[in-house]
Amino acid sequence: MSGSSLDGLDFAVCRFRLAESEDFALAEWEIMAAETDPFPPTWEARLRSAPALPGRELWRLHADFGRWIGRRAADYLGRHPSLRPSLVGSHGHTIFHEPDRGFTTQIGDGAFIARALGLTTVSEFRSGDLAVGGQGAPLAPIADKYLFPQYDGFLNLGGIANLSIKTAEGEYLAGDISGCCQILDRLAAREGLAYDDGGRLSAGGSIAPAFAPKLEALPFHNLPYPKSLGNTWVREALWPIVNDKEIATADCLYSFTVWLSEKIGKDFKQLGEIREVASSRLQVDRLQVAAATEANDEPSKILITGGGARNTFLVNQLRATQNSENPRFNFLTTDPVTGDFKEAALMAICALLRAQGQPNALASATGATQNNINGALYLAS
Repeated sequence: MSGSSLDGLDFAVCRFRLAESEDFALAEWEIMAAETDPFPPTWEARLRSAPALPGRELWRLHADFGRWIGRRAADYLGRHPSLRPSLVGSHGHTIFHEPDRGFTTQIGDGAFIARALGLTTVSEFRSGDLAVGGQGAPLAPIADKYLFPQYDGFLNLGGIANLSIKTAEGEYLAGDISGCCQILDRLAAREGLAYDDGGRLSAGGSIAPAFAPKLEALPFHNLPYPKSLGNTWVREALWPIVNDKEIATADCLYSFTVWLSEKIGKDFKQLGEIREVASSRLQVDRLQVAAATEANDEPSKILITGGGARNTFLVNQLRATQNSENPRFNFLTTDPVTGDFKEAALMAICALLRAQGQPNALASATGATQNNINGALYLAS
């Protein structure tokens, strides 16, 4: 997995044991080994500049990146000779994501990865969903459904923040919220930092009153779920608002973190209060959302993952959005390996589902007309 924060490739070797049942189900699973392989400066620069490349050079980068992923993955597995995977899932790196215009682009040619590893490889996990009217994202509810069924909802604080919440029918309402670590890291870079470690720089700031109204005015923030956004929107629509050079960096960080926390809390509350959702695209009449109700006053358990889960100031601000007398949601973190490598594990389960001929994108999360099977499968030979 290569995320929008451009911090590197996430490798996770996962073991799945299928349940003995007619329907696809997991009896157990685990992450056996995991590691982030940082991008060298040359690769970070190539990926960052990719959206501006002409078509021929972008396709060259697609092939080059596939070869490079294959070599790096082979080196990783070479350091773990006892691990013998039988299948590879590679998300690649997102360059464009514009589902409203009918396309999404992830580079990193799976054919070269399969050849380098000598293993069947699944890539291109999003375009099949677009073909049946979906956003091609989020895919994370597949991990939520199969890997973390004990939780009621999920919040991923990656380069982009996204959420999903389980319905009483076992479906998931999901979507992207706004930019997250991409924005926080860019602001930290103004002070010569790779990122705001623990949110300490943010915590030292104060509110800039002009921030929230400008952020709320962005049309995407007011769209209904399901919805998804791409890195281009973060760069071109969100970043110019946050990157106010007349405001101290700490104040920008503080203001954006407070706004994002309140936005996340608000969106979870709105989804949690939904009792009847009429949606012709989903072709259902009712979706009962699993949340605190009169019959069940226990707060819903929300699992936080992604790099932002390590930002103590952000997580504390998020928890502060809940009324202590009537908390609707209990925001929980998990062990660092699971928290940091959930998306890599997602690619593993999506590849396994593709190989088994099972859906790996949920219509209730993406807005597609049906659950669907995504992924191009490349054989090693």
